[in-house]
Amino acid sequence: MAKITKASYGVLIACTISHFMNHLYTGALSPFLPLIRDELGLTLTEAGVLTSAVIVTMTSAHLVVGYMGDKGWRDILISVSVILSAVVMLIESFATSFLFLVGTQVALGFAVSGYHPSAFPAISKKFPRNARAKAIGFNAAGGLVGMAITPFLGVFLLVVLGGWRNPLFTLGLMGVALFIPILLLMRYADNQAKNDFENGEVEDEGPQVGWTRNYFIAIIFMGLRSIPFRSTTLMMPIYLVDSYGYEPVWAGSLTAIMLMAGLFGELVSAPISDRSGKRVPYMFLSVVSMVPLFLMLNLALEPLPLLLVLIGIGFIYFFGVPPGQAFETEVTPTEKQGLAFGLLFSVGAIPGSLAPAIFGWIGDVFGLASSILFLVIVCAIASVVALFLKDTPLEHHVVIAMEE
Repeated sequence: MAKITKASYGVLIACTISHFMNHLYTGALSPFLPLIRDELGLTLTEAGVLTSAVIVTMTSAHLVVGYMGDKGWRDILISVSVILSAVVMLIESFATSFLFLVGTQVALGFAVSGYHPSAFPAISKKFPRNARAKAIGFNAAGGLVGMAITPFLGVFLLVVLGGWRNPLFTLGLMGVALFIPILLLMRYADNQAKNDFENGEVEDEGPQVGWTRNYFIAIIFMGLRSIPFRSTTLMMPIYLVDSYGYEPVWAGSLTAIMLMAGLFGELVSAPISDRSGKRVPYMFLSVVSMVPLFLMLNLALEPLPLLLVLIGIGFIYFFGVPPGQAFETEVTPTEKQGLAFGLLFSVGAIPGSLAPAIFGWIGDVFGLASSILFLVIVCAIASVVALFLKDTPLEHHVVIAMEE
């Protein structure tokens, strides 16, 4: 089996930083939604549209991005997505209307779309299967930290700079500053990989995989999981303001705590999944455990129980992320990984991209308690779908690698 080299770590670090910025930008409006809604007089549906717009366009572009990655654009797309997103964020900071914000969110979606279908094949090629969940878990942690820090950073910048426009401008400057180190890391990894190849090191391709039943079920499962993911990470601050009466600062802080709990979930599941060679049990446990946790949100909880439930939601959801994403790398067609991940992150992510708008619409029409019940139903269905997924034994990958 191929060794983990310096090129492996170069790609992993670059992708992790890019993942951090990707989620920082896609969720940048979330902590400011209560302020934006009050200033522009938005409904919950319109607030959901703002957060959905970036995800819809991002997922729509993923299929093309994945195809371009297979044609040799993968490393470039990872770096360029950061600088393009930063420029859009700078423009968005000057928004004065709902339509202006929607337009910039659409543009942001196209800008960030270069990351996901490019990064996962890049990482999977640099790490053998028995270390892949840990590598993907580390990369996923970058995105999760990006999501988790957004409410904290938003609250901090809100207090220091005031309003929501100056904080968005500051976030844009962060991306401009980080673009250069990401670009240099990707180039270093590329040069190091060439040296490794000349010295006899080869990337771990694993077994040759075609278009399988597991892959198409994984698309359905991913689509269902993406609904509570996008709804909670993007709409939780405004949900806590409306349902529990918290001030935006406290709502953002609680959301950040929820997401930081997810980081611990990833740190726990990644090494266990690699050691056991299993992915599906952790994927199933993650979604089925969300059902009672979401139901508890509708019980009008006191502050401490609410905090514990939010910590539970963050921990258990992201507990399934490293095994799930490692599973996706193992069931995607070997020769068409870019296209396959493009499908996963486009078709498989469309439900999640629409979820915040649907969550907000249900809240406007039937109340936010019904929005939570919507997430409960989705998680229950995802649990059933997970039962049809089958693990690929670790020994199968090891034997093929030894034969090669």
